[in-house]
Amino acid sequence: MSYLRQNPCQRKCTWVAAGEVRDGGRLFHCLSCGSEWLRSEAWTPANADGVVPPEVQAERDRGHKS
Repeated sequence: MSYLRQNPCQRKCTWVAAGEVRDGGRLFHCLSCGSEWLRSEAWTPANADGVVPPEVQAERDRGHKS
């Protein structure tokens, strides 16, 4: 299991694919604070406007399929 970067939120979130696969999932990171997310996390990241980016949602959905 990899450790994810967790930084204080700056409330300017923009979540994008990091271009890396880690622990079998696509890694995403916030362009504002640099925090990271994998679908194995219990939370789902959203941009500052409250919208979950389509790529993030697709990765979350992929992780929940049997």
